[in-house]
Amino acid sequence: MLTEQSADELRAMLLPFVVRHWNESIDPQGKTAITPDTYLKTWERSRPQIGADFILFDEAQDSDGLMLSVLRRQEHPQVIYVGDPYQQIYEWRGAVNAMEYIRARECALTESFRFGPHFAALASRILNLLGERVPLRGQANVSSTFFEEHEPTRSFDAILCRKNVTVIGTLANGLQNGHKVAVRANVEEILAFADGADRLMRGQRTFSPASLALFETWRDVQQYAATHAGRDLLPVVQLIDREGTAYLRDLLSRASPEAEADYVVSTIHRAKGLEWDRVKVCGDFRFKTEDDGRTTMADEEKRLLYVGLTRARNEMDVSELRNDLLKVFTDAAES
Repeated sequence: MLTEQSADELRAMLLPFVVRHWNESIDPQGKTAITPDTYLKTWERSRPQIGADFILFDEAQDSDGLMLSVLRRQEHPQVIYVGDPYQQIYEWRGAVNAMEYIRARECALTESFRFGPHFAALASRILNLLGERVPLRGQANVSSTFFEEHEPTRSFDAILCRKNVTVIGTLANGLQNGHKVAVRANVEEILAFADGADRLMRGQRTFSPASLALFETWRDVQQYAATHAGRDLLPVVQLIDREGTAYLRDLLSRASPEAEADYVVSTIHRAKGLEWDRVKVCGDFRFKTEDDGRTTMADEEKRLLYVGLTRARNEMDVSELRNDLLKVFTDAAES
């Protein structure tokens, strides 16, 4: 375990190299590539004033410190922040919930025009687990139906997954059944995983993607994937071991454009803001069993689940989630 003293020493050792990298990044004559993060930071440091009367800032719950800094410095425009703190799902990549830092008059929107009361009631139960006491309301004239039992012949417009590896497995099953499947996921990251796996199998180190950078051999990856900590990697590791990386690349190349597909398979991150008539939500969420036997979820998982359960208009299959959700609701009510 890294001690605080060791962390301080590591920071001190890395700081000169970080400063050098930053200076090379902002040097117009430098050879280091400039990234969107770099020019956003450079723009923020220029203390810009935006020539507008009003600024409407959407998705404020997944903002970042730089944009928040720019907006809070505006002297003339009226800034209106729009967001849902319960849809904050990019905290893992540095996003901050701007709603927690804004001191302004608040106007709550608690009614959805997307779905009916049944879907709103389930979403409200997730919100209740996050401490929200004001229920979400749906439309009485919208028919929204749950499916809690698995039916192989049931069709969907979208299948939503927690993880990229579930997207891969669902895509493979769909192609095997002769379906035209579109994919909304981080395809580049999946392909980078295949490239990294190839390098490790050849006895070479890989530094991309980050999930493989600490391993020296593919055998190390296999052993880690077999542990509880590495369980998220297990499905894709098993797929590569069984079929090879070429198969993985071939799968992704056979995905159809969304306009031509029978349905789309998406991560919930990529489905945020979208909606479909018929949706299946996969059961690959991270439920936890506490020492006292209670089934719980981390807050970030609850928020992601809330986003997933509010994408459907008319039909939603929660058969893979049903048992775990019932345990979470029951244990929460008894605690």
